[in-house]
Amino acid sequence: MDKSAKKTSGHDEQQAVENENLKVDDKAQAAEQQKEEEKETIDYKDKYLRALADYQNLVKRVEKERQDFVHYANEQLISKLLVVLDDLTRAHETTKDHGIELIYKNFVHLLKDEGIEIIRIKPDDTFDPAHMECIDAEEGGTRLVELRPGYRLKGKLLRPTRVKVIK
Repeated sequence: MDKSAKKTSGHDEQQAVENENLKVDDKAQAAEQQKEEEKETIDYKDKYLRALADYQNLVKRVEKERQDFVHYANEQLISKLLVVLDDLTRAHETTKDHGIELIYKNFVHLLKDEGIEIIRIKPDDTFDPAHMECIDAEEGGTRLVELRPGYRLKGKLLRPTRVKVIK
């Protein structure tokens, strides 16, 4: 074999080794790039899931705040209407006017539909400061006399019952 053929053959072998090394380097780079892309994909997915959860929480919070606002607005109005109910109740109890009775029943029905419930006190009940307000108490008294009814709005105390404790 001639020297130039050996040179070419050696050069071809060297070129083949370099090409092989480049292929290995390209594969390593491609594998590294794929790992980076997978990490990036996982990172984007995590950010997406967090953003979605934040959005869902925001929607829930806004809806709850809206419901609380409506509930609070109703609570203030109904509290003011209880004074009117007290006057209407006294008028209903002292007169036997059919018109007043009809207005009273409709008004009470309307308040019940809105979630108002009256707090009933029996003479043998014990005093409970959670929903009663004592206006007067006789020493040694254990019985309760209701002076003004109390009300709850959907389970929440709206106005305590005023009571007097007697013997």
